[in-house]
Amino acid sequence: MRQKEIISNPLPNSPETEKAVIGALLVESDAISEVISILKSEMFYDSSLEKIYSSIVSLYNENTKPDMITVTKSLMKSGNLDKVGGPFALSMLSGNIASSANIVEHAQYLHQLWLARSLAVAGMEIAGKATDPTVDIDDTIADAIRSVEGIAENTAYNSHISDISTVAKQCIDSYQVRKEKARNGQKTGITTGLSKLDHSTGGWKPGQLIILAARPAMGKTALLLHFAKSAALNRTPVAIFSLEMGNVSLADRLILSECAIDSDRYKFGQLSPEEEAQLCDAVGNISFMPVSIDDTPNISIQQIKVRARNLQRKGKCGLILIDYLQLIDMRSTNKSYNRGQEVSQCSRSVKVMAKELGVPVILLSQLSRKNEERSDKMPMLSDLRESGAIEQDADIVMFIHRPEYYDKTAEKGFGEIRIAKQRDGATGDIRFRYNHNLTKITDYEQSMPF
Repeated sequence: MRQKEIISNPLPNSPETEKAVIGALLVESDAISEVISILKSEMFYDSSLEKIYSSIVSLYNENTKPDMITVTKSLMKSGNLDKVGGPFALSMLSGNIASSANIVEHAQYLHQLWLARSLAVAGMEIAGKATDPTVDIDDTIADAIRSVEGIAENTAYNSHISDISTVAKQCIDSYQVRKEKARNGQKTGITTGLSKLDHSTGGWKPGQLIILAARPAMGKTALLLHFAKSAALNRTPVAIFSLEMGNVSLADRLILSECAIDSDRYKFGQLSPEEEAQLCDAVGNISFMPVSIDDTPNISIQQIKVRARNLQRKGKCGLILIDYLQLIDMRSTNKSYNRGQEVSQCSRSVKVMAKELGVPVILLSQLSRKNEERSDKMPMLSDLRESGAIEQDADIVMFIHRPEYYDKTAEKGFGEIRIAKQRDGATGDIRFRYNHNLTKITDYEQSMPF
């Protein structure tokens, strides 16, 4: 029985908020992933909106995008289209909403209203039993406690409260997994593609935020693609969000990393027949890699999270790489925020995303010019641009340094990754080698493959 049928007095509800949530879900089909853990269909006071939300959830669970057309068809199939007011009612709901920017806050408010209604109904039921002389008072008290406790269990969404005994058992289970991997010569985390970096970090771990920072032209994107390729070759699905380079440019660099063709001749369409054969082989190799690229410019971290969650549901997101922090849309609803506060909020959101999705996130970042004023040119934590919160949120902070960029007499094709912060490990420098166009990266001890 629905709550409003039990009690005659008006129960806490907000028709405007319910319509806003449904309208936003119809406007932006990806928004459902943001609220599905907060809202259940029975939390809607309006029965028509409850039916629409139920259809949206069903479509989402079937891996179908819930837009105006699919929702209309779903309601028609279930016989509920006329009950909710027909297609015109759906168009009215979506027509009054511009975006889903505040949908999480609205969903949380509806959740609270549902709790208030549940508590009001429980109170009326308890009062009715307490004033009924035929009902045993001990039974009434026991029922009242169970009822209130049941409501209390729903006060927090996305709750992660655990008994220490449960967590301790998880620690042992996790150790056994690591032990088995060590016995079989496997790495515990996602491989970085550089043996000494793997040894230092143990590979990328679920929930980690890894910051990779450098000045322009140091090879941030090249190293990011090396990490992506190494993970993909070890069957970890990779999601790349490139806010700077287009997907074709990134694919070009992956292709060049797979063969020995000259990058300039490739660029100008002047490859020899032998090089074209290598090109075809390289395209075949990267085509089978589990890599997804989203090159949407000026995207927000909320949009990245929604898209990453959708990829994860399809088994296509075990590692997230974002290029780069300063290009993320950080416009805040808080108009008093300055740039530093916006960057802080963004880096914190990326860390939360890593934990919620349970995957490592590698976030590229620009550095200030301060390192270029020092004699060794090596970056340090204070060079992180615009916000110290980046350092605070990150589990690992790494910098890229290429000596030959500043000193023409330095060793050619040699670079360093400085691990300046590692929450669960040591800091230090890792050397690597690269070719002249930064498409191939290897361990320092290795010679270039081509």
